[in-house]
Amino acid sequence: MVHKPSSLHPATPGPLAAPPQFTIEQAWQQAERHYAAGQLQHAEILLRQILQLRPNHAHALHLSGVIAHQMNNTEQAIQLIRQAIINLPTAGQFHSNLGEMCRLLKRWDEAVAHGEQAVALDPHSAIAHSNLGIAYYDRKELDQAEACQQRALALNPKLVTALNNMGSIRRDRKDKHGAIDFYRQVLALAPQHPESLNNLGAVLTETEQPEEAIKFLLTAIQVSPGYAEAHCNIATAFLSLEKFDQAVAGFQRALALKPDYVEAYQGLARLYQEQSKLQEAEALAHQALALDASKAGVHSLLGGIYGEAGFADKAHQAYAQALQLEPDLLGAHLGQGHLFMEQGKLDEAEASFRHVLHLDTDNLGARLSLAQVKKAKPDDGNMAALIAAAEQLDPQMETKALPLHFALGKCYDDTGQYDLAFAHYLQGCRLKRKRIHYNAAENEQMCHNIREFFSRQKIDSLRSSACPSTLPIFILGMPRSGTTLTEQIIASHPQVYGAGELHDLLQLANHPRAEASAGYPWSLANITPTELTALGEQYVSGLQARQPGAQYITDKMPANFNCVGLIHLMLPHAKIIHVQRNPVDTCLSCFTRLFNKSQNQSYDLREIGDYYRNYAQLMEHWRSVLPAGSFYEVQYENLVTDNENQARALLQYCGLEWHDACLESHKTERNIRTASVTQVRQPIYHSSLERWRKYEAHLGPLLEALGDLVR
Repeated sequence: MVHKPSSLHPATPGPLAAPPQFTIEQAWQQAERHYAAGQLQHAEILLRQILQLRPNHAHALHLSGVIAHQMNNTEQAIQLIRQAIINLPTAGQFHSNLGEMCRLLKRWDEAVAHGEQAVALDPHSAIAHSNLGIAYYDRKELDQAEACQQRALALNPKLVTALNNMGSIRRDRKDKHGAIDFYRQVLALAPQHPESLNNLGAVLTETEQPEEAIKFLLTAIQVSPGYAEAHCNIATAFLSLEKFDQAVAGFQRALALKPDYVEAYQGLARLYQEQSKLQEAEALAHQALALDASKAGVHSLLGGIYGEAGFADKAHQAYAQALQLEPDLLGAHLGQGHLFMEQGKLDEAEASFRHVLHLDTDNLGARLSLAQVKKAKPDDGNMAALIAAAEQLDPQMETKALPLHFALGKCYDDTGQYDLAFAHYLQGCRLKRKRIHYNAAENEQMCHNIREFFSRQKIDSLRSSACPSTLPIFILGMPRSGTTLTEQIIASHPQVYGAGELHDLLQLANHPRAEASAGYPWSLANITPTELTALGEQYVSGLQARQPGAQYITDKMPANFNCVGLIHLMLPHAKIIHVQRNPVDTCLSCFTRLFNKSQNQSYDLREIGDYYRNYAQLMEHWRSVLPAGSFYEVQYENLVTDNENQARALLQYCGLEWHDACLESHKTERNIRTASVTQVRQPIYHSSLERWRKYEAHLGPLLEALGDLVR
């Protein structure tokens, strides 16, 4: 959030007559000295004495108003300065300060009226022109705002308030480089100017330079520890770097300083969304809208939360509301484009991303999205732009470099330049691995714990009738193993609703009770059959909320492979489909993909290989401790090469009659929110089979980790 400083200055009075028994002029001069020294209460006492003797003393009224404002009593300040103007209507500074106070109370029409009066009375006051410009800025009249700031700078080229606000205007015009230049001009004149330090930090984060942003924001906080906006902006920078603990602390500090701070609630909601805590994220977004329903960015954020939670209609409505409030909101256009991708409307998605580039030609997010929505070609203009961006990239801008490397990896893969592609994938993974927490030993221990907890004896002791629902169809396995294609085939049946990757089961597994959890699987310690039945019913209720009346609903969260035993106990009649794919192809596909969130095991070849081994061992455990037929297994390669027979077998397992739409699943219109979103919109293709052979020379650590699983 850009914070625009006010410019309130006491006017210099003319000579005053004073009664011989008391020198009002001396009292006034002393009040001015106290004010200049920051001794507001001493100044206020003297001013009150002056006004007892001379109630119409215009300058005393004005300075009393300025002090009242600085002591957070702006309404009283406005009344005092109005009285000052009645007694001295020709003082331009009075009108300028009154206008600024009205602006801070969001009485923008009054602010502009007083600002215009100020510059009419004192056309040579740079501060008056600058304050008027800020009022126009808040009224969203950028042309008038810029003209005012330019007049101020013509009178005083070093006026930091005008330079700072020119930066804000440039930022609103999507000229972020211009904004950065103005903020740097301020800091060249006043290195500890808190507003420009804060504003520069905000824009640097927006231009994928959060590491640089943090330096300026830390200085702003050192200069002004109670500066809520700076705490919020530094939290946003930490969030961009996936440093969640620091981000939480920053947003919470901002809210402690400013309890009604919409942007801080918005930031916390984004953070919880990143952590897949979607209910908490939605609640915080609604808290922000309760404070200010006109915040387009919050509506856009809600669109992303709803989309991720599986509520596509609500997501569309939220994005539409955001764009109604702010038609050029880049984030809403990008979010809407991704929603179109998920629904298979690839032309509409491309149009959304190109519209963002029309609004902001340097928008990297739009270019990265275009690289995903369609296959690159050697003469591809978007690919050329990405290559140019990489050539001009400062090596220190890792936040910008990270997605750029993955996008270029895909482009070079699309055009058959595999060595170049792998070099970019490798660099992208190295940058991503630096900024995330993943402990391979912890994953191995968790898989060991699951196998230990879900012994055959434990499962037999907990088995009961449980929740009888047949609504869920679970599709699980490794990420990038073919779960999306499998779901698309099944969800093409008219009796099935495809809900996509849902976090519901993993959340229940980790927090089955209201009290604090030890983490899965120990969260289930002392669980009873009655509690398991309740968990199954709770899970089914969550599914029904997505599509009331559906006969079957799929949940294709791959990581549910950790919970096969729990599903068996909660929902004994639910169908479970395990999708397998060539281990090396699966791991390579993970390694060459920048996931939206989670999948932190994917950014190191040895770690993804070890993760696959843990997964394979766990699936073998489920085969050994659960009754035969507890889950159905399908091989991705067979699904691709023998599609019709495999599709028929899948539907038969699910208890569904054959439907021809399942043979042309790429034509099915539904929401798909996975990394495979564009692939399943194409007819079945074979190019993904044995893909790893193209990269074999680079895969030593992966092949070593997989060992005897390589085939």
